[in-house]
Amino acid sequence: MRWISLWLQLSSARFFIVLCLVLALSACGNDDFARFTLTYSVAAGDLNGDGRPDLATANTFFADPPTHPGHVSVILQSQSSPGAFGSAMNLDAGSYTVHVSIGDLNGDNLMDVVAANATSSSISILFQNSSSPGTFLAAQNLGVGTHPDGVAIGDLNGDGHLDIAVTDSGLSVLFQDASAPGTFFPPISLGVSSSSVGIGDLNADGHVDLVVTATNAGNVSILLQNPAGPGTFLPPQTVAAGFQPFDVALADLNADGRLDLAVANLGTPNNPATASLSVLLNDSTTPGSFLAATNYATDWESRSVAVGDLNGDGLVDLAVANGSTLLHSGPPPKFHDGSFSLFFQDPGTPGRFLAAVNLPDTNGPMDVAIADLNGDGLADIAQADQALADLADIGVRIRFQIPGQPGTFRAPILVGN
Repeated sequence: MRWISLWLQLSSARFFIVLCLVLALSACGNDDFARFTLTYSVAAGDLNGDGRPDLATANTFFADPPTHPGHVSVILQSQSSPGAFGSAMNLDAGSYTVHVSIGDLNGDNLMDVVAANATSSSISILFQNSSSPGTFLAAQNLGVGTHPDGVAIGDLNGDGHLDIAVTDSGLSVLFQDASAPGTFFPPISLGVSSSSVGIGDLNADGHVDLVVTATNAGNVSILLQNPAGPGTFLPPQTVAAGFQPFDVALADLNADGRLDLAVANLGTPNNPATASLSVLLNDSTTPGSFLAATNYATDWESRSVAVGDLNGDGLVDLAVANGSTLLHSGPPPKFHDGSFSLFFQDPGTPGRFLAAVNLPDTNGPMDVAIADLNGDGLADIAQADQALADLADIGVRIRFQIPGQPGTFRAPILVGN
């Protein structure tokens, strides 16, 4: 397989994910590369202003030879049939598009989309067409550091305009030009190794801060904003999580009014069964610092974590996507199936979680998002899938929560394929 040298430039985790799929499809030695599209990331938000959450995904088309073009798919929920979704609208992005986020990036009250393009060292911004809600203008591609594979949106300098943080070779920040909404200044590198980034006010000083996972460094970095210099950040403070922390989500996990951290850990390189979820609670005596992590067993290779009330008890729960893992190359290749680990909060102990409820998933989930996707008032789960067994099944699936059975979910259904 002659494109391994290209993938080795990416993070070891993403390289391994793609390598597994290639081995499955190319019969372990066939130099001809199978053609397929891989869905890496999913985000939920109202993408046409009708009050219903829609879906956006980041996708890459693999063919021989490279480069591998990427695109963003927008999948709108039906206005007449809650929980039904239309066909995907595929929008060109850069190459090897691996992550997507949603936010109003030009202040027109319409949600826009930003995507990270790993091998074109760029992000793609797709502004919603204000004259035709639910459609998007051609992507504006902005250069960032090498191998960007994550993006987050937030007001990073307190000027009321949303900015963009990018996990790349050094953690780039792009500030919006307040005098020209929707345009951004050149990226500023913060020089921090990163695999994912979260944005939120961690020390309750009114300024948003940054949290990054660093898979290779094996820790989580906290970058508090410098209150004397809006848009600048103090040197990072590192805190320990599990083995190879890969993804982070911010939320108030114990209802004390302070943001806490949930981290999905891949596990050690040689043993994906050591994957875990780490919960780091904000220290109420020293806001912005964190208590030692509590680690919870998941399944193999935990890649993504999302936050939401998954059983309707008013407490925040967590969902972790665990991907398919190559066991041996065969032929035929054999995989450990993926799964979802659901962590319901212990109602008697705020900020602590019960043991994982693992939902088997042969589709190999890559990413997870939580939203009420059919308007019944219950949180549902959207997942971006590898679907190693069947290329026709690659895409995004929804697990709808079963009414009357809190915390239980129907089998996943493919949407927008």
